[in-house]
Amino acid sequence: MNHNATAATSSASSPALSERERAVAEKFAAGLTYRQIGEALFIAPSTVRTHLAAIYEKLGVRNKVALAAHLNGIASLPPDKPSALPGASPVLAIFPIECLSDEERWRRFANGLSSDITVDLARYAGLPVIAFHTMKALGSKPADFAADGKALGAAYIVSGQLRADDRRVRLT
Repeated sequence: MNHNATAATSSASSPALSERERAVAEKFAAGLTYRQIGEALFIAPSTVRTHLAAIYEKLGVRNKVALAAHLNGIASLPPDKPSALPGASPVLAIFPIECLSDEERWRRFANGLSSDITVDLARYAGLPVIAFHTMKALGSKPADFAADGKALGAAYIVSGQLRADDRRVRLT
């Protein structure tokens, strides 16, 4: 098969990717770090980085959200269809808790709480959770949560707000 035919047959299943590239891409799109992917696939984090560069080039994507959308076939799904793959566990995206306080200590608290919630939920083997650093890197605003969650293939999204002062903390 020539290169043009290969490119023409590329779809959400990404036949242009090798098995290893596909495994790296799926784990990265799910929010794992280079180190976590390396440990899972028994390769060095630098090798993960090399694979991702090749994956981005082959698929013509420029960021993790575009990669996740490509892998989940979001662009080809009708709007009323869920983005999860058939038979796959639903993916959970936890957006960083928005801190409505001006104080840095409360911002750190909100980030730490978001991270702790993500880590605690990710301990359940049957519940795929997108990594906290991935969600934080998106820089999403509340108005973008639904679209960004869908682009990442998340079936469920969690968001929250923190209001705090010296006497009280309110988390919603």
